[in-house]
Amino acid sequence: MEEKEIKYAGFSQRLLAHNIDLLPIFALMFGSTFLFPKAGFDWLIFSLIYFGYHIGFELTNWQATPGKRIAKIHVEVEDEKSTLRIILRNFLKIFSLLLFFAGFVFIIFNERSKGLHDYLARTVVVFDD
Repeated sequence: MEEKEIKYAGFSQRLLAHNIDLLPIFALMFGSTFLFPKAGFDWLIFSLIYFGYHIGFELTNWQATPGKRIAKIHVEVEDEKSTLRIILRNFLKIFSLLLFFAGFVFIIFNERSKGLHDYLARTVVVFDD
């Protein structure tokens, strides 16, 4: 039986997916300002929207946000399907960001196109079959 070759999603595909996903996220954030005007906890609402969007979609059978679907990529857990690893991956993106984006630059310089958050959560982003 022939084993299929895994094609890892590179930086440009992942950036495209992220930028597409920002459109509905910003729309939801903008809409929330009408529901909770001057709430004083905007950062909490925005965080719930951002992480809820990514985690919620990546835990579906799609294993991808709508932006990733359009870019024809999805997230896989390396050893087994794990809700905790998907949640961890998304929260670790903060760490990748706080290192002056260095965690995302990892994607460019390794064979499997893994960001720092992917290494720590043991996930990988691949092209759809």
